[in-house]
Amino acid sequence: MFPFGTFGGPYGPFWDLAILLLVSFGAGLIGALLGVGGGLFLVPALVLLFRIDVHFAIAASLVSVVATTTGTAANRIGEGRVNLRLGMFLETATALGGLLGAIVSVTILASHGQILLFALIPVILIAAALMAIGRRREVYRRRPPDRLAERLRLSGTYVDPYTHLLEEYRVTGTGPGLGFSALAGLASGLLGVGGGIFKVPAMNAFMNVPFRVAAATSTVMIGVTATAGALVYLFAGDVSLVLVAPIALAVLGGSYLAIRWGPAWPAKRLRFLFVGILVIAAAFIFLRGVGWLA
Repeated sequence: MFPFGTFGGPYGPFWDLAILLLVSFGAGLIGALLGVGGGLFLVPALVLLFRIDVHFAIAASLVSVVATTTGTAANRIGEGRVNLRLGMFLETATALGGLLGAIVSVTILASHGQILLFALIPVILIAAALMAIGRRREVYRRRPPDRLAERLRLSGTYVDPYTHLLEEYRVTGTGPGLGFSALAGLASGLLGVGGGIFKVPAMNAFMNVPFRVAAATSTVMIGVTATAGALVYLFAGDVSLVLVAPIALAVLGGSYLAIRWGPAWPAKRLRFLFVGILVIAAAFIFLRGVGWLA
């Protein structure tokens, strides 16, 4: 029998497992489509649906992100939409932020789960706002050059799977990009939401990177960020195999489906899906935090 009731699951062992697998599969599917990691949707779901302690939910989310990225990174790179130079450049700030966030969560905020719960709300809304204000065009060809980006050769090309046209883009805004990457890592380690919620909008809006390239690059990056945070939660004793194992398998399955299904989705539709889900998640977390949602 699946001992999920240990974590307060309200539906009974069998239904707990069934709903958990379904939610995790959906989180992996949407997270991979958007390049943000399933934790953005998984952590609120675990807290709201199953009343799991937020620290256990964060730890499970980070481990599932590591498993997902390990299984899908090769496919993403093979699609030709991953900018590895840009990803390695931004990961220097993201990994440090993820490590710091996880340490703060398991030490200073170890007994303040309610603070972490409320902290999810502004993080989610900021990510939604960044994506909502994104420009209509994918890239600006006449963007002023960025010396650091040119020196590191961060610009690139990709074939849009929807239009089948070769697109060129010039990476700019390396300063804001590093800043948002550090914030993304901090949010990932602190809240387990996956750093992609900041990296994808930041790369698209501030660094002149096409949405699909930003999403694919972020998918590869978040595994490194999540690993830094997951190790901290592991040593703190917040990683439970009973919870993590089914979540990781279901999220991985959803991610593989996203790889096959994703190219058929227009970028504008992905943005709409991104913003809509984030706003709904923030509303439910607020209702749970103030006690209006059991």
